[in-house]
Amino acid sequence: MSTLWEQLQLFGFNQYEAKAYTALVSLGKSNAYQISKESGIPRARIYDTLETLVSRGLVMLEEAGDGAKSYSPLPVEVFLEQAKRSFEESWSQVGDELRTLEKREPKTDVSLTTVRGEESILSFCRIMMRRSKEQVLLSMWQPMYDKLLPELQEKAEQGCPIKGILFDVDQPMEGLHKHRINEYINKWTEERWFVLSVDGKELLYGHSAERGGNAYYTDDPVHIFLLEDYIWHDILVNKLVEAGSQEQLDSWILPEMERFFGRKMLPESYWEKLEGRKE
Repeated sequence: MSTLWEQLQLFGFNQYEAKAYTALVSLGKSNAYQISKESGIPRARIYDTLETLVSRGLVMLEEAGDGAKSYSPLPVEVFLEQAKRSFEESWSQVGDELRTLEKREPKTDVSLTTVRGEESILSFCRIMMRRSKEQVLLSMWQPMYDKLLPELQEKAEQGCPIKGILFDVDQPMEGLHKHRINEYINKWTEERWFVLSVDGKELLYGHSAERGGNAYYTDDPVHIFLLEDYIWHDILVNKLVEAGSQEQLDSWILPEMERFFGRKMLPESYWEKLEGRKE
């Protein structure tokens, strides 16, 4: 966990300045010797450090008639308010300038960016959904869906269609289908993934956020077409199964899938049950 000194460096302090200011907050009005002793800043550096803080208005200097100097910190509440306002102004300015740069030239090359970690993946999903105007298409498992549900509901209330398929979710919101459970897709499978496509223009896909793996963001039309088509075919198969007999269709679909890919994808228990039915 970051120390208070390290956190203060995010507000423009260097290490000595952060130590001097926190020492003053703890001590109250003090002289340079006391601040040096409390903070661990060498005597040779304490005066120039305090002068910098005084010039920035973070420390107040009082000089007695005999030339003795004492220092007081800017009150904590005042400092926090100033820091907050400064951060918000910088955040707004940086955001405006970055958006301007982003729109300056039309993109000619598609991008593919790796997104790592649960919070980054979820944040990316929320930002994409906020930008959506036409529709949101998705395929995901229950833990990730639950975390994004407030944003999905808000988007639906704004009139943006939400469509797709969900795994291990009993009561999906309108427009989303519940994926059937079978020997290949079950609650305990180790392979969990997600796809999120917005307006047919941008796509995020990869390991489910809670799995701590990587996801991939792209605006490549080929990626978008293939994975949107994957979602639709998944929904289509589920609709066919719902219209017929799941057991009957799965007993044909699942072996065909394994034969097509040429590798073991089903547990031995499935084949044992299948042989048992034949007998």
